[in-house]
Amino acid sequence: MSNTLNHWDNIYQTKDNVKLSWHQTQASISLNWILHYTNKEDAIIDIGTGVSVLGDNLIDKGYKHLSLLEISPNAIQTVKNRLKHSLEYVTFYNENILDFQSNTKFDLWHDRAVFHFLTYEKEQQAYIHKLKQHLKLGGYFLLATFALTGPKQCSELDVTRYNSDKIIQLLGVSFKLIKTTSETHSLPNGNTQDFNYFLLQKC
Repeated sequence: MSNTLNHWDNIYQTKDNVKLSWHQTQASISLNWILHYTNKEDAIIDIGTGVSVLGDNLIDKGYKHLSLLEISPNAIQTVKNRLKHSLEYVTFYNENILDFQSNTKFDLWHDRAVFHFLTYEKEQQAYIHKLKQHLKLGGYFLLATFALTGPKQCSELDVTRYNSDKIIQLLGVSFKLIKTTSETHSLPNGNTQDFNYFLLQKC
């Protein structure tokens, strides 16, 4: 786990955040889906928040029960500094998702580009166990991963690429697929990466 922490903390400490390949000026798809399927009193968690502005966007929309999980201390401190006037609306978890524990049951669990870094079945199943443990019955799992046409590596790490069939097979009967879409994400260097977005409901 320490190697994983050091890897990501070094990235956020040494690189310009707006030049990171996964940087978004606004998390448009995620934000639109969250606004459509939740209300402002719902408990929402963002897994691997990095320095994402999704939390800022949701606070601006009136959401008051946000949780942001990030393994990198540098990244999470950046977000804390940015949200310093809204900290009463946010609970921060500075840890690896595979170690996550909380007394909160969430209405929506959001993950853009964490799950696809779990390339071993043991890690994938541990993540899914956390998801099932902490997501309410009827709650939503909003997941974005590299598509089958996406890169095989990111940030010098191998990734697992997904389509709907692979996600449904992995999650099993505990979840039903509500909707899916694709996105061609533009990188700061002008290249692109293909993502798939999945919205699933725990049943």
